[in-house]
Amino acid sequence: MISGIVLAAGESRRMGSPKALLDYQGRTFIENICTSFLSAGVDELIVVLGAHEHEEPIRAVVPNHPALRTVVNPQYRLGQLSSLQVGIQTLSPESEAAVVNLVDHPLIQAETIQALMASYATDPLPIIIASYQGRRGHPVLFSKGVYGELLAAPLDRGAKVVVRKDPERVRELALNDPGIRVDIDTPEEYARWVGGRKT
Repeated sequence: MISGIVLAAGESRRMGSPKALLDYQGRTFIENICTSFLSAGVDELIVVLGAHEHEEPIRAVVPNHPALRTVVNPQYRLGQLSSLQVGIQTLSPESEAAVVNLVDHPLIQAETIQALMASYATDPLPIIIASYQGRRGHPVLFSKGVYGELLAAPLDRGAKVVVRKDPERVRELALNDPGIRVDIDTPEEYARWVGGRKT
């Protein structure tokens, strides 16, 4: 079983409004990301919510799909890793690997998720990171072999401490998807990547 985890628990302070609910080509960021995961064929998809004022509006637009579940991280203020840990704890026991994406990387393509899954099926390294034009981004695939390390990692250091532990167990997968590097955190970045595409 290959799982997906989407982290959408933050307060979106720099954006000034929930990033998950921003529009991209007629769909919200969270809808676009979830649709890409479901189209890619993940066996389950966990969407991690957090900030209470955003929780219900986001839940209302998350696609209704039997493979998708939402879960709330009550300690979302502790950072992104705390939400990833909640997501991992929610996975089915049969989960062999999880593809993880952030809500502020909304332009990711289903083909990119499929490529990570195919790379893992061919040669199951513990960590596979999507890259574009020589630069790493999201999503990232973590195998069940590192779930325990992610759950034990210090919250103030994030998942990078697990990624950087042993370069030999990490594969950088070069793909032709600019969305791998598109990180939208501010109104200026939104205008550049999304608003600019509409003109």
